[in-house]
Parts: sequence; C-alpha cells; structure tokens
Amino acid sequence: MKKIQTLVIALLLALTSSCQEKKENNKQANKPGIQDTLTTMETNFKWQEGLSCPSGYPIQVYRGWLEGPLVSNGVNEEPNSITSISGFGTTTGIGDWGENSSGMSQGVKPIPQRLNCTWYSYVEDVMYHINTELDYPKMVKLFNEGFQDSNRKRGKVMTTYNHITIGFAPGGVVAVWLKGGDKDVEIGRYQGKKVVISSKEIASLDSHERLLFDPVDRERTLKNPKIIAPEVQEANKNKPIPYGLWDSYRIKYSWKPTYEFVREGKISDDLSFDMFNGERETLLDEEFVKNEYHERAIPRVLSFAWWDKNGQGYGGYFLFDEKEIFVAFMEMHKKNPEANIDLEVKINPGSTYLAATLKNGISTIPLKKSKTEVYESRSLTEKYKKE
Repeated sequence: MKKIQTLVIALLLALTSSCQEKKENNKQANKPGIQDTLTTMETNFKWQEGLSCPSGYPIQVYRGWLEGPLVSNGVNEEPNSITSISGFGTTTGIGDWGENSSGMSQGVKPIPQRLNCTWYSYVEDVMYHINTELDYPKMVKLFNEGFQDSNRKRGKVMTTYNHITIGFAPGGVVAVWLKGGDKDVEIGRYQGKKVVISSKEIASLDSHERLLFDPVDRERTLKNPKIIAPEVQEANKNKPIPYGLWDSYRIKYSWKPTYEFVREGKISDDLSFDMFNGERETLLDEEFVKNEYHERAIPRVLSFAWWDKNGQGYGGYFLFDEKEIFVAFMEMHKKNPEANIDLEVKINPGSTYLAATLKNGISTIPLKKSKTEVYESRSLTEKYKKE
C-alpha cells in the first residue's frame, strides 16, 4: 500500500479538494434554473440509509442523521425529514469500500440535502464530525433518471436507486453513494474534522453508549475477528495508516472493456465492473453495443458471460491485483495522457483461461497477477438454444 501511495501522490494533487467540492455543491443548488428544474422532478423515493468503511478500519456513528430540504413551519425553517444513521453499532468494513451495511428505515421519503454526523474511527482512536450540504440536485436527477437493470424474473427493466450509503475512511474522509441493483454511483467526497467529546457529555451517557469511549472496549473491538478479519489484522500490523489511499481510488481514466476470442465466440450483453472507489457499472443492451469510453475509476472486479462456438454458456470474472493495475493505468496515462485505454479480455479456445491486458494504441501492459475464475452456465446455454 505504501508504494501505491507514493505512485499516486502526483495525481492526487489534481483532485478537487473536499472544501472546494462542498462550495461547488452549494453553488450548483442555487444556480438560476436549477431550483425550477428540481420542482418538476419527483423528490420522494423509496430508499434506505447505509454505512460503509474500508476493510480493517471499523467505525461507529456516535450521533448522525440525513436531513431533507428545509421547509417553513410558519416560524422558521426545518428539514422536511430526518433519517438517523446512528444506533447501528460498529460498522465492520468486512467487505469492500462502498459496500452497504446497516439501515433500518426503508420507505418512501424525501431525498436528503444535508449530512450531520459525528463518528468514531477505532484504528485512529479519533472522533470526527461533519455537517455538510450534499449534492442534492445530482441525487434528484439520478433518482428520476433511473437505469436499466437485469432482473431474473422480469428480464431487463427500468428501475432506480434504493440505498443512500455513507462511507467513512481514515483521515475524516466521507463518501456518499447511491446504490441500486447493479448500479452504484458516487455523489461526492467530503471532509470531516477531528472533535473531542467532553467528559461531561460522556458521563451523561448510559453504560452501553459509554463503551465507545472505553479503551478496553476499543482493544477488544480491534482484535475481534468478526470486525477485522484475522488476515487483515496481520497484514496491517505495525504498518502506518495509508492516508490518501481512498482519495487515490477516485482518480478516473477514459477506458472501456474489450474482448477477444482466440476462436469463435460471443459475449453476452450483460457485463459489469466494480471500481475501487465504490462505484459499480453494468452494460446492458444499447450501452453494451455502444461500449463507449467513459471517465471511470480503476476496476477492482470485471464480470461477464459468453458462449463458445457450440453455444455452451460460460461465466467468468477477474479480481485485479490492486498494485499491478494501479501502476499499469498510471503508466498508460503518463505515456499518453490524451489516449483512451482499452481493458482487453482474451478468452482461450476451450474457455478455460482468461487474460487481461491494458492497451492505448501505443503501449501494452499485461495484468498477469489478476485472479480469474471460469464456470459453465446452464442458463446461458439454454438461452442460446432458445434463440
């Protein structure tokens, strides 16, 4: 991880600071015409709150909520809704950055406009606070637009998001995503500040709440294999916290997936990729056919399906090596910053082996450390026979 931090430091300088991003969000919401546009869109949807943190860096929300837009009550203005994001206990982070957990209040409610939260970072032994405007116009637009999703019972249908997830990473980093089906989109990155809870306030808490401030409970939490997996505890032992890593995940490149069969075959029009920044994208139908270059974060997992020349269906995926793929993308960008990048997947004649390579018309970098899996798919084979 330390090497990855060193490699990305130059590119991190180009990232927009969270303070500036917050200012831009506020400006965007108040631009002429934006409010008029929002009034023509639906602003109430069925969604559930969720929390996330990186593997190995558990957190717990001490006090926190999402606030809906302000409305007048005749005397002053108050949020038209408040959704609590506290009381869920420790968010373990066993999983991936951006993976959703917690949440109890699924239902139709206003899209939130503000996040107000105080949380504890166990590894850092630090309490953070944030009170910030969210990119409300962007969320309203995305909820209303929706997206095409693949449903096992109904086939490909239009749907929309059903989760708003808040992620907390070391250093007070906060990310917000919309999630639904096979589509996850980052709304923004925000910055919390360190705070100290007074001893008077801690003394007023009940015994259960006071555990959050108990050093013995902290050590017990950090050693709990259900909160931090043993292999992660061992890997992080005596290593510094990789501050800046989660910002490096947000760096985007213009790329798309491409495919090559050593012999005849056909890719199914349903492929997806999970990115290191917590986003997820699935290409279906028209989007699959167009397969255009887009600014995307670096992929962590690429999943797809295909048929061989005899109609046998297969599924497979790549789990990319983090260090290898980050170095490869950065080298590609350094050699030709303006060039689009192809992530080419090659499938061998017997559909038993997969290989991935980055290409930009000038350079080629094989991703040799990727983990892959191939399996036969009965449902795809049957689909081929029907067609």
